Amino acid sequence: MKAKKSKRYVTTYERNPKYRKQAIAIHGNSCAACGFNFGSFYGEYAEGFIHVHHIVPVSEFEAPKHIDPESDLIPLCANCHSVVHRKKDKTLSILEIRNLIADNST
Repeated sequence: MKAKKSKRYVTTYERNPKYRKQAIAIHGNSCAACGFNFGSFYGEYAEGFIHVHHIVPVSEFEAPKHIDPESDLIPLCANCHSVVHRKKDKTLSILEIRNLIADNST
C-alpha cells in the first residue's frame, strides 16, 4: 500500500548560522536542561551536535529582531527541545524543563 501524499504550506523563519556558532562558543554543546552531550554519548561521529533553541520563539517576534547569542539562544538536546515545544500554546522556559527533569528523576 502506498502512503498518501499531501502538500502543506508552512511559514518558515530564516536563521543565521553565525548566531548558532556563537551560541555554541558561548554556552558549549551540552544540553542546558539535562546536560546531555552527543559527543560524549555517541563518540566522534556526533561530536558538536546540539540543537540551538531561541528562548523567545521566533514565531512570536513581531518584526525582525537582532539576536544576541548569549541571552537569546541556548543549547538543548533533541529530546529537551521537543518537550519545550510540545504544546503549541506554551513554550516551556529552561527553568520549567529543568524542574520537570528534577521532579521526575529517580
